[in-house]
Amino acid sequence: MKAWMLDEPGKPLALREEPTPLPRRGAVLLQMEAVPLLSYTRAYVEGKLPYAFPPGPFSPGTNGVGRIVAVGEGVFGLRPGQRVVVNPYWVADEAVAEPEQILIGLTGISAASAPMLADFPHGTLREFAEFPASTVLALDGLDAVPSARLAALGKFSVPFGGLRRGRLQAGETVVVNGATGYFGSAAVIAALALGAGRVVALGRRAEPLAKLVELGRGRVVAVVLTGDGVRDVAAIREAAGGGADLAFDMVGHAQEPNATLAALRSLRRNGRLVLMGSMNVDLPITYGEMLLNNWELIGHFMYSRADYLALVSLVASGQLSLDVVELSTYPFAQLEAAIDRAGAAQGLQCTVASAEGERAWG
Repeated sequence: MKAWMLDEPGKPLALREEPTPLPRRGAVLLQMEAVPLLSYTRAYVEGKLPYAFPPGPFSPGTNGVGRIVAVGEGVFGLRPGQRVVVNPYWVADEAVAEPEQILIGLTGISAASAPMLADFPHGTLREFAEFPASTVLALDGLDAVPSARLAALGKFSVPFGGLRRGRLQAGETVVVNGATGYFGSAAVIAALALGAGRVVALGRRAEPLAKLVELGRGRVVAVVLTGDGVRDVAAIREAAGGGADLAFDMVGHAQEPNATLAALRSLRRNGRLVLMGSMNVDLPITYGEMLLNNWELIGHFMYSRADYLALVSLVASGQLSLDVVELSTYPFAQLEAAIDRAGAAQGLQCTVASAEGERAWG
């Protein structure tokens, strides 16, 4: 089979012939059909990110859509022929207080997760890929949707998990900070699908915010941030009709906390703020301000299996349309061009390496 291999961070990716694996006990073997690329894939393979890499040569790639070709012993609810979505967030299934966890094909997360990385080092950028059965979800009922389109599920899974962790209720007002980003834009659409009465989309660029307002059909209001905390809080609270119930922060690598603090201070009493971004500085929060407003601050990482199942159900029922995502698709053999395109993507854009079409693997 063909596989994109990374010998070590900083070396170029290489398309090679590799042995086709057999699924071990508790695992499934997939033929990959579509893989969405993270915007920071180039920085990742060049070793510029502080990640814990799998050992030795490995295939990167996190999310993806594939079809099961074989199941290992001890797999009971999945069958060959099923199309599934890959969830890279693998948590050890052990009865301990804090089980080890990794993102398959990307990085270790917990302190002692190196053995998990060694056990399943390869991600989705290969023709046939083996994954723990607990990390794939069936896409039954979505046969009419192309795999490249379904690969956009990975764009929604992260913010979807955070919104559910924030206990978003139908009719509530939600503030999304970082709404023009890769995951933040998806958070706006996911909040609408979950029943938000109003979504206040925050960003520094008016044009991508306008697209979200259009898609919201009267339920999305945009606020272009100025960096002036007092002015921004006033604008957000006005757009929220006096204050928001839930704020969702998805800013990427922010160098200052002003926007996040503005989102927090836009909350009405008893509001919740979910932090899922990657801010590089401290968040200075006043003790008394938190206390007097009964605010709840929630740090959240990724999503649960139940979250992903709910997301797939929303798509299958038509309550969340993946058609809002602007896809750029490339054959797997043109991965380098796809990585460059992913790095330039904005908002509701998504770049996918796909097996659909001729000579996908060269």
